[in-house]
Parts: sequence; C-alpha cells; structure tokens
Amino acid sequence: MATVQKPYLLVDVDGVLLPFVFWSAPPGFVLHTVRDSNGRNQDVWLNPAHGLWLRTLGKQFELVWATGWEHAAPRLLGPLLGLPAMPVIEFTQPPVLGVPLWKLRDVDAYVADQPVAWIDDDLDIAVERWASRRAPPTLLIKTESTLGLTRDHVSELIEFAQRVANAG
Repeated sequence: MATVQKPYLLVDVDGVLLPFVFWSAPPGFVLHTVRDSNGRNQDVWLNPAHGLWLRTLGKQFELVWATGWEHAAPRLLGPLLGLPAMPVIEFTQPPVLGVPLWKLRDVDAYVADQPVAWIDDDLDIAVERWASRRAPPTLLIKTESTLGLTRDHVSELIEFAQRVANAG
C-alpha cells in the first residue's frame, strides 16, 4: 500500500499570524519585539493559540511558510510560537502588498500536483481561478487581515485534511 503524502498547508504571516493593527491587537494577542535582519527592532502581535493550532495541524499537513518574510519567519516568529522547523517558499518576485499574484507562480511550482491548503489574507480572483483549475484537492482560506487565523479556519482545515486522507 502506497503512503499518502499529507497535503501542504501554506502559511502566510501578515494578516494571518500578525494582524494589521496599529494600537492594540485582538484579544489573545501578545506584543513581542523582534530584531529584523537589518538589526532594527520590530514590534509584532502574536497569538500563542496560533502556535498550538499550527502544531496540531502539523499532524495532518506538511506546514510550509508562504510569506514575504521568507526565512525571517522561521527565525523570528517560529520560536515565539513554538513551531517546528518548516520549509520556506522562496519567491522569485519581491513582495507587493495587496497584490496576491506575486506569490502564485512560486506557490504553483512548489505544490506541483500535491493537495494544498493556502491560508492568506491576500487571495484574489486569479488565485481562486488557479485553485479551481487544479486537479488535486485545493483549499483557499482568506483571513480578515485585522483578525488573522481563527478557530473556524482551523476547523475548516481539519475537515479538508480528513477529506484528503479519506480520498487517498
């Protein structure tokens, strides 16, 4: 019997794990200061529940960073959330805030013909068309950028992973 590969779960940072807020974050978020690659301090709001949820989802998914933060995400945010080592999609185009298409070519190449769930606050009609044309199971979850990942999103991801496992 062939081993069924777990579906990928592509995880964005801004608007998913880091809400776009200016003065205070939604309930449950804690303020942290991280030092970016340029040596500057940056304040980030993180929700410890996100780390727990992602570790739980890691039992059913191959977790992958899909963010303009690229390798800074596992270095700066992963430890604060207690996340395991996760691969990073390296993008060939620079991030363009509010323009989802900049990630699409590299995401498509990375996931190839594997089932995938992608959670991001910047998913548009082009990404939806791409998802609808894929033969492998594909789930897009668009977050509200001021709230980020929610328990309802996690439930939807668990149901998707179970459908993929049952189909295999």
